Amino acid sequence: MTPISPAIHTKPTKLALLFSGSILALSMTGCGGGGDGTSSDSDSNGNGGTTPPVSSASFSETATWQVTNLAPNTATCYDFDTKVESSCAEDKWDIKFDNQARSVKLWSNSGDSGAGLGGVFGLIDWSDLSRYSNATQDPDTKRDITMHYNEDRSGGIFDAQPWFEYNLKGNHQLYPNNRVYLVTTDNSSAMTDSSVQQPIYAMQITNYYNDTGASGHPTLRWIDTALPNKVQTKTIDASNNDNWVYFDLATGKSSSDKNSSWQIGFKRNDVILNGGDSGSGKTGGYLAATPAGYYDAQGKPITSQFTSDGSAATLADLTNTAVYDKPLSARSWVIDSKGSDLNPAYTGSFPNLDFGWYTYNGMTHQLNAKAVDSAQGALIRSAEGNSYARVRLDKINYPDSSATTATSWEFKIDIQPAP
Repeated sequence: MTPISPAIHTKPTKLALLFSGSILALSMTGCGGGGDGTSSDSDSNGNGGTTPPVSSASFSETATWQVTNLAPNTATCYDFDTKVESSCAEDKWDIKFDNQARSVKLWSNSGDSGAGLGGVFGLIDWSDLSRYSNATQDPDTKRDITMHYNEDRSGGIFDAQPWFEYNLKGNHQLYPNNRVYLVTTDNSSAMTDSSVQQPIYAMQITNYYNDTGASGHPTLRWIDTALPNKVQTKTIDASNNDNWVYFDLATGKSSSDKNSSWQIGFKRNDVILNGGDSGSGKTGGYLAATPAGYYDAQGKPITSQFTSDGSAATLADLTNTAVYDKPLSARSWVIDSKGSDLNPAYTGSFPNLDFGWYTYNGMTHQLNAKAVDSAQGALIRSAEGNSYARVRLDKINYPDSSATTATSWEFKIDIQPAP
């Protein structure tokens, strides 16, 4: 086949916690190829966490998983407890290698991907991840990190263009970048001017902690773009690990009922819109602005900007609707689709693209696993929820240097067995 080059994507993305939809536009085989009621709210704008007893659990076993079935539209699953491939039709698999027609995706047995109790912590630079001796504790503080494992889920604009950076100071905190997102109530329409019939909102998430420092309390600041000077703010209790909070931008009210009127949903740091795979509505999103000073020319976060409160300074980015980036057509609205933290948005520009686990060379049309010193990996919780694996892509094998069809992918796995 003739490879199709991916569209250039240069906006900064967060590889630690986030997913974007399928972007890699080449075939993995042809070219070698990521209830009812209301919740409690407060009108306000921290650091929570507990230090559990030190656990003796560790990565005491290892395995190599070689995926050889690279036929298009096939999936291969692996049970790292037994160190063998497992049927994807059953419920015991822990990692799924999904060779889609135009991309490879990895999934955990959790959330939208499976009925298991799995989850993902990552992607993280391997130089940092290799320091973890226990998949449930921070290597320095010994704090419990299990709350930072994310299920596979539906996601859209807030995954492709994240609202925060993570762990900038090694303390497992989230730092908002105060980006402005447009939220339409009709993703089939190219209209960007708000009306009574089709409201269009703009919003920022300016904090993740409440006044006592507890996490999982995002502060939402928003406007109806027809009334840019009528700014509203609400801090939402989304601290429950299991339940979504659904928020109505029209009324400023939240609910635990997915059948209520809502445009945006929160569960800890996860954010969804009522459309696509996340809901029955037609809500879509678009990145309207990234405030100046948060990222350098290479898209790397500027830590000093994130660690100071920029909510007041970035209010103008929300209210100055005239300078928004806006979708050029209805197809530009980002609609929620299934995703996983194992599948980050790519960075870089063609012909050299970085997909976290691997890189793509647009000149040779080959994918290459990263060298250990530049690699990224993830911690994955098992389907049973009681064991863990530290995973790194080690090799993508080709028959020769000119081939564009890979013969296998190899993952190195460190296993922390169930107690």
